[in-house]
Amino acid sequence: MQSYTAKLHFLKSIFGEIHVARDGINVSVRCPNCDQGNKKKFSINLDNWNCHCWVCDIKGKDLRIILKKFISNDSSQYFVTNFLDEKRIAPLEMLCEEKISLPKTFTLIADSIASRDPDIKACIRYLKKRGLSGSALWRFRFGTADAGFHRRRIIIPSFDDTGNLNYYCSRSIDLNVKPKYSNPRVNKLDIIFNEIHVDWKMELTLTEGPFDLTKCEFNATCLLGSSLSEDSYLFKKIVSNKTPILLALDSDMTKKSQKCARLLSSYGCNVRILELGKFADVGEMSSSDFVLAKKDAYTWTRSSSIKNMIRSIQTGSII
Repeated sequence: MQSYTAKLHFLKSIFGEIHVARDGINVSVRCPNCDQGNKKKFSINLDNWNCHCWVCDIKGKDLRIILKKFISNDSSQYFVTNFLDEKRIAPLEMLCEEKISLPKTFTLIADSIASRDPDIKACIRYLKKRGLSGSALWRFRFGTADAGFHRRRIIIPSFDDTGNLNYYCSRSIDLNVKPKYSNPRVNKLDIIFNEIHVDWKMELTLTEGPFDLTKCEFNATCLLGSSLSEDSYLFKKIVSNKTPILLALDSDMTKKSQKCARLLSSYGCNVRILELGKFADVGEMSSSDFVLAKKDAYTWTRSSSIKNMIRSIQTGSII
């Protein structure tokens, strides 16, 4: 297997000038498809070779299809021979993106208010109990299924910036059902939940999960997890647009919120942090609670981070 230096030399020979990120893992080059002049928008991870263009959205689980399609067969074969572990070389057909589709029996809840189906009625009651009805049902396109695995589950679909389905979250309304959540098996690092609603020039609210979004004002998305990775499409879009961020993560995520704020700030993004007070997460809030908390959100600085660390130290602790 070739060395780190050999990887860089190979990429330079193919793409020309390259930019190595501070983490030493991610490299940016001119995209072989949309080529934005001197703008290096095609990102390559040197550890796993995942690649993605922030502009035209071409992507791959490794470089071989990109090289084969846009450069040459020889460069693709050289890459396979010299840079891929034989045990990790999947058939080319497995590198194609998995097509996301909603369950065949998916039905919009907003279209089913008058349904006599007891399970659909139960889903409607569940959403109303969480303070969601009327326009929210349409805004988030809440759905369920009238048969199969997703029956008695709330489904929230997600769409990319071109309006194509790219993900969905399915949650059981019954406490004793496992798994509680069921989602497509795709790489979440490539997903921006409901990117179709995002304006990258305005302050963007980041929550932990899709159900937290239902209480936010417009221009919000979620991490689909508990952290923001520098490898994620979401992070790269934020940084490339210098999007101001409002972090509204769960109350037990204080340390991770500070870490996330520090990371985004280091890339020149303005960050505010929303404090939840008595609530465990944004999903427990009413929309009006969120609006008030948003007004009181504080701007993250190194000084505020230090103060936060001091407040978190328990009385009697030894530093």
